[in-house]
Amino acid sequence: MLNFIKETESVWDNLRNTKKPIVLYGMGNGADKIINWCEANSVKVSGIFATDEFVRYQSFRGLIVEKYTDIITKFGSDILIVIAFASERSEVLARFKELSDLHETVAPHLPLFSEKELVSNGWLSKNEERITKVYELLEDEKSKEVFACTLNYKLSGKLKYLFACETKREDDLREIFSWCDEERYLDLGAYNGDTVDEFLRLTDNRSQRIVAVEPDRRNARKLRAKAEELLEQGISVEVKECGIGDTVGVMGFSDSGGRQSTFVEASKAQVQIETIDNLADENGFTYIKFDVEGFEKQALMGGEKTINEFTPKLFVASYHYDEDLLSLPLLIKQINPLYKIYLRKHPYVPAWELNYLARI
Repeated sequence: MLNFIKETESVWDNLRNTKKPIVLYGMGNGADKIINWCEANSVKVSGIFATDEFVRYQSFRGLIVEKYTDIITKFGSDILIVIAFASERSEVLARFKELSDLHETVAPHLPLFSEKELVSNGWLSKNEERITKVYELLEDEKSKEVFACTLNYKLSGKLKYLFACETKREDDLREIFSWCDEERYLDLGAYNGDTVDEFLRLTDNRSQRIVAVEPDRRNARKLRAKAEELLEQGISVEVKECGIGDTVGVMGFSDSGGRQSTFVEASKAQVQIETIDNLADENGFTYIKFDVEGFEKQALMGGEKTINEFTPKLFVASYHYDEDLLSLPLLIKQINPLYKIYLRKHPYVPAWELNYLARI
């Protein structure tokens, strides 16, 4: 019995059972997935609205995209709003909260990648033993709160769980980890250098080695440009245009640009794969950030020697698969049982930016 699970009805059962008009907020891929599910389950979507500046009264999946005020005029305030897009922008998150204060509002948890089963009552029951094990190994009460809120949100789609447990990323990095002048940083999924900048803020621009790994060719160009800017300031960044995994080799890659380029179910380009152990020198690393779009497990496995020998601080994204929430902390403990593991949720709707932080 998981006594920290407070919700009993899934967001999908709520959509099936509600008597309220269902109204989508947002267009795009998320809205397509939700409408597809609604059509497959004979659930009526009564309307769709967007932020005012994006409204041209265009058609989306047979519905006219309206303004929020149009929706209220048409249906009144007793509606069920379904948020159908993702955002981390503070003004958008504030809008989500405002809507959830005024109306019943849900943001269904949708998979980033194909997964056998998402969080549901059946998933919770099937994984009860592992869920309990992970909950009990978490190092502090905040981590346990985040874990419980995440599962309640993924089941119900209720935004209150995300808002209740979120914290600021850099605050957590300063609170949980200690930093010195001789950090050796491995940035896995370095994108355009934004997390290199984050690291430099944490260390007051002082470090011994920075290795930034980015497999997407467009992102890697931006990353190299960032490295050139930093070099003018006397800061050296080694850019590696490759992927990261559990073995050295070549893999298919989406090469789509942006933050979500991935090796998962991808074949557009062929990209070199390295391992953490292969990138480490005789001094190893003191801090490794993992945000490799669904390849976190493989990246950890390819760094087992380095993690055991040098016990670096670990920052591991855990939101690409529901399974990650359970398997990643257990894998870290398997690699080195001495690690203390924390879980933090950083501002984002849906439950993205959910990260494990681990240290000795």
